[in-house]
Amino acid sequence: MKRRDAFAVGGGLIAGAALTELVEHWLAPRAAGLVNGRNSIGELELERIEAATVCLRHWSERWRMGTRRKAVIGQLSEVSELVENPQGAKVQSRLFAVMAELAKIVASMSFDSGDHATAQRYYGISLRALQQAGPEHRAYGIGVLADMARQMLDLHRPEDALDIIRLALDKSDSLGLPPVARSLLRTREAWSYAHMGRAEAFRRSVHQAEDLIEQGGDHLPLWARSFDHAELSGVVGARYRDLGRRQREPAERRRYAELSAEYILRALETRPEGQEKGRAFDHVGLGRTYLVLGDPTASAASVRSVLRSRSAIGSGRVRRRLEDWHTEAAAMHRDPDVAQLREELSFTLLPLPRT
Repeated sequence: MKRRDAFAVGGGLIAGAALTELVEHWLAPRAAGLVNGRNSIGELELERIEAATVCLRHWSERWRMGTRRKAVIGQLSEVSELVENPQGAKVQSRLFAVMAELAKIVASMSFDSGDHATAQRYYGISLRALQQAGPEHRAYGIGVLADMARQMLDLHRPEDALDIIRLALDKSDSLGLPPVARSLLRTREAWSYAHMGRAEAFRRSVHQAEDLIEQGGDHLPLWARSFDHAELSGVVGARYRDLGRRQREPAERRRYAELSAEYILRALETRPEGQEKGRAFDHVGLGRTYLVLGDPTASAASVRSVLRSRSAIGSGRVRRRLEDWHTEAAAMHRDPDVAQLREELSFTLLPLPRT
């Protein structure tokens, strides 16, 4: 995997069968083993690179835009130069694993800022690096697939998301991933079905996710360690709201919205205080649900609580959900609380400057 190939700038977003075929290709076993060259870096240098990657991982969880993304790309470029020169097999494998994580961090930052084509390209780089890193790193690739499916859902392409997540579920079974990790994947599957309006399939996937998370599991892969009952409840609650909007009968619409509120309130009750972004998604999601339930005052109160968290407002995805509320609340603009908050958000949601 040449550096010029890894950092090649190519076209726009890939979707449909072309995306599925590319993902399947990247996840196929590598054709030959790593070339066992002569190490040009020592153990201390390798540990420094790995420690820097851990720092950047935590950094990306708080800040995802501008110059910070460029810093991660710089570190990725440095590692990609090292893997161009064949190292010893173990060192080369560890370098490719680092490269995969750095590429995934850049992809997540790009996704958060709404730069979907760049995000997808770096998810692809991550998968290609993992292909070279060896089978012991295959489980990390499942997390990359989960993120790629999440991106397709954000782009309102549930069929693509479902294709990717089914592939991830197949791979997770063959790798014997713990139940909690498979529960996360099932929530992505349920999310896809909700976007497609397939209520029965959605409920089936939700029940599978709930059963799996109760089974727990040790030695969770990195990408599944933050997934818990609160996260599951928040995701499921938001999807019940999406399904409710599709119902023609007012009674059914309300029933789904009430289930949505029940799940999201449960998420807020169980989510740790430190998870500001997760709580922000819950509050905005609950505000959108209250709109469906015809309670504009409660809706505005729930959404307003998000504005007190500067770190949450810094997330592009949180801001996009606030924009969704702003649009959906237009029908209730005569309510004074809604009108005032929409006016405030019209200033708060101005695009952030890119640096």
